[in-house]
Amino acid sequence: MEIVKDLEALSTPAKPLEFLTDKGIEKEEGEGIIKQLKDYLDTDRTVVTVAAPQLGIDKRIFCMRFQDTIKTFINPVITKKAKYNIQPETFASMPGKEILISRPEEITVVYYTDEFKYEENKLLGIAARVFDQSCQLLDGITPDILGVVSDIEEDGSLWDASDEEMTKLKELYCNIIAARNTARNTKLQEAIKEDPELAKQFKQLQFTEKVINGDAAIVGKNVSAKGQATAAMSIKKAEQANNAYNRAQMTKMANKSRKHKGKRK
Repeated sequence: MEIVKDLEALSTPAKPLEFLTDKGIEKEEGEGIIKQLKDYLDTDRTVVTVAAPQLGIDKRIFCMRFQDTIKTFINPVITKKAKYNIQPETFASMPGKEILISRPEEITVVYYTDEFKYEENKLLGIAARVFDQSCQLLDGITPDILGVVSDIEEDGSLWDASDEEMTKLKELYCNIIAARNTARNTKLQEAIKEDPELAKQFKQLQFTEKVINGDAAIVGKNVSAKGQATAAMSIKKAEQANNAYNRAQMTKMANKSRKHKGKRK
């Protein structure tokens, strides 16, 4: 079983497993996907997480290794992010590469397990970073779009950088991301002025970001587990729809970078 390495093929948001409908639980389909994901992780012990799109399956599911245990996350949504830190990471669909990227070290998540039971958890450290990478992939965003990519050299990698070197790398990363955001936001603001519908969607996206950052609640505490999950998925669908313009711009920039030969500095 080969993992998908075509980043263009991974740029489309995955579809949720639609078992929160009158049709009931698509249990058989879900179990089949989960088996494939777990089989892959059992085969390649160097991989920590693998998402359905990486195996060519258009569903919002991924499996992640926790020491000797593999956990499944169906229709995962991150409802809160905190304590961002810039660190290098690898991505199974980009062999031989590492990405310097900012990710949260503390997140709150909702999802369904491999038994199709609703859960809410808080993840810290590397688990939070890996979960965030997998969730972004399910949104059609690969790490190279938001990070700075370099080759893994035979004589070492970013992981081996000294504190002083890492500080300089982080400064470089922040400058690059700031420049990307400035260019993207300028184009977005121009488009908003010309398109009232886009302006309306942008306001909705701002609310979504408040939810993700913990500044607004999705639903009340007394709502059922199914209601919580439905609301979370509604937020995620709104985010995917309203962020289409931004994603298109990020993908366009990433595609230009992918055509650039040699190590990025």
